[in-house]
Amino acid sequence: MKYKIDKRPMDGEISDYADEPRLHKVDETEWEKIWNRLVRKYHYLGYAGFVGGRVKYLITLGEYVVGAISFCPAVYRLGPRDEYIGWDEETRLARLANLVNNNRFLILPWVRIKNLASKVLAMSLRRIQPDWEKQYGVRPQMAETFVDREKYPGTCYKASNWMYLGGTKGYARTRESFEYHGQIKDIYVYVMDRQFAKEFRPDISRVKQLMPPKKKKDNTVNQEKEELAAMINGIPMWNKTLLEDVGIDEDFAQKITPLFIDHMAGYTKHVGRKENQKHLIDIVQGFLSEFRRKTLQTIALAYRGADDVRNMTNFMTRSKWEDERLKETYQADLSDIIGAEGGMITGDESGIPKKGKESVGVARQYCGNTGKIDNCQVGVMAGYVSGKGYGIVDYELYMPESWFDDDHSARRKKCGVPSGVSTHRTKNEILSDMIIKTHESGKFPAKYVGVDSGYGRDSKFLDSLPAELIYFADVPYDTRVFTSRPQMFVPEYSGKGRKPVKMKAEASPVSVKAVAYNQNIPWNPVVLGIGAKGPVIAQDKIIPVVEVRDGLPGKDVWLYVRKLENGDLKYALCNAAPDAGANEVRKPALMRWSIEQCFNECKEYLGMDHYETRSWHAWHRHMLLCFISQLFITKLKTLFSSAPDTPSTTPYIEAPVSFADYAHADEQMLGGKPISNPDIMAVPDTSQRFLTIGLLCRLLNRIFIRTGEILKEIDYLLRSARDAFDSHSRNRLDKAKALYASN
Repeated sequence: MKYKIDKRPMDGEISDYADEPRLHKVDETEWEKIWNRLVRKYHYLGYAGFVGGRVKYLITLGEYVVGAISFCPAVYRLGPRDEYIGWDEETRLARLANLVNNNRFLILPWVRIKNLASKVLAMSLRRIQPDWEKQYGVRPQMAETFVDREKYPGTCYKASNWMYLGGTKGYARTRESFEYHGQIKDIYVYVMDRQFAKEFRPDISRVKQLMPPKKKKDNTVNQEKEELAAMINGIPMWNKTLLEDVGIDEDFAQKITPLFIDHMAGYTKHVGRKENQKHLIDIVQGFLSEFRRKTLQTIALAYRGADDVRNMTNFMTRSKWEDERLKETYQADLSDIIGAEGGMITGDESGIPKKGKESVGVARQYCGNTGKIDNCQVGVMAGYVSGKGYGIVDYELYMPESWFDDDHSARRKKCGVPSGVSTHRTKNEILSDMIIKTHESGKFPAKYVGVDSGYGRDSKFLDSLPAELIYFADVPYDTRVFTSRPQMFVPEYSGKGRKPVKMKAEASPVSVKAVAYNQNIPWNPVVLGIGAKGPVIAQDKIIPVVEVRDGLPGKDVWLYVRKLENGDLKYALCNAAPDAGANEVRKPALMRWSIEQCFNECKEYLGMDHYETRSWHAWHRHMLLCFISQLFITKLKTLFSSAPDTPSTTPYIEAPVSFADYAHADEQMLGGKPISNPDIMAVPDTSQRFLTIGLLCRLLNRIFIRTGEILKEIDYLLRSARDAFDSHSRNRLDKAKALYASN
């Protein structure tokens, strides 16, 4: 029988027509073009093609086409539906394929036949089960649909006993995120399979915040209630705040995505094939997320699913990377962002407690994380800080001496320790090489080197540093120095034993603690800089002393002593020139702590210590990706910075000043007078990085977690598309075989 499209009105009852309505599956037939054209022209959503599986039906009555209907895979995540079913996340992922979505339903506009729509719906539910199963190998057990409440009351779904579950939240999926459009749609579902109903026992009482269908009466009141409910459910309201001053507004998500793409573009090419590049991006996104634990398993499950956990682990442990080139790209990128004259190369170590003995480099050794001898791994790190920011430049896992004995040879091989790492090197030797290499690279202009007391107490280490750099090295309280350069003499011969030839100092060295407590040397109240909580106010002493080398006087250096708020004292030696001003010695006092800030940020926010891998390569790769993540935060801090146009409550400085000068400037500000000291300002004249890593990670989480959800949804749709492609390809090939065989 031939069917035709006639625009003459059709009305009355179904019984007025000689034939019953029929459904014709048109996929992969010449009639599919007719279906496409009708839906594109007469359905309010139009038609631009479907992603994934689909089954399309034309609806006929007698010889006339009266409508069209189709089904596709169910929506990946739908709160009211999932609550109604009552399944958990694991079950949802396993059984979602048994749900279909009635995504198009059209009765042609000139057709006004009573009860036709509800009858067709009932017919379609009976047809879709065998047709979908035949096409895709999965039998649908439940259907869902969305009805635009502004256009349709959903009468035919109600008449066909579909269950109403409330309204959507008015969001539409975009490429990067979800966008609020305010077009709330009613959700209806229908359980087609008794076994499904028996297994899950769907219950409408489980659906939270169920809104009743829109009534025609009191339209304005109901609309206002619905809008309020939608607001409670998460309309992205935006009020002008300080964030707008730094460029973060309601379009933040649209700004961030291309920035993240630009950030990652230089790195992905160094990890090989496309799948590896996806892993790289996922891991960095995972580090920037608010996951409680940022292990590979957590990240893989969030962004790719359970099937990808092993693949991501292999990516970090076994896949071929251009590791050195990736590291060089990161260092060049970091240099472009924070490199500036007058910077400091910093050095420190980071201990990470570990259980067991199988992880590479693990041993009982001092762990700064726990503050005691502990079973841990220790990474030696070189950082850099300037007025433009801070970051980690280089890193290496410290291998304890015990790892080079014969008993550890099998374990070294199992952990993939490179053949070049064949002899023990001390932490100080590792850091010295890093600092020299960083300085000689020319990428990080530096005036200072800053290290903690583990390195500052080692005179051999200090002597190895580039001569043109000024070191600011913390030392223990019992470090001994001469308060002035002593006279040297050779002791008189006593007449017994060998005749003395070794020089001795006339004065005895004293501890730096004793020098600091000398009451004749006054404390200097100073403001060292501006910190997260305002001016950093301290008391310090800057005293010229002479190093002790093997009991003899060494170089002339400065002893810097700082009294902390709790009364504790910190000691450092600085080899600035003898005629250096006090501020030249003070300035690096705050700069050295930037590497500690890096460690704190990377551990607290970026999962630096969350790795569960054991190999040499995996440890170094984890650290590098963590630092690449931190660099993205630094870029955002720089991008979304701003020069304030109004004064703060206290003056601003960029270099240390005496407390007296700072207090005087404050009084001038309070009195409405201009500040007379040129080193102190009421308002910074440079952009300030107001946003902390914590705030930025929370902002990014709103984007990347949504993006992760979208990626999972897209992955689900792509799987459906793959299945649809396989099915249609098989059908086409079988038909072609049959056709050619008959010829």
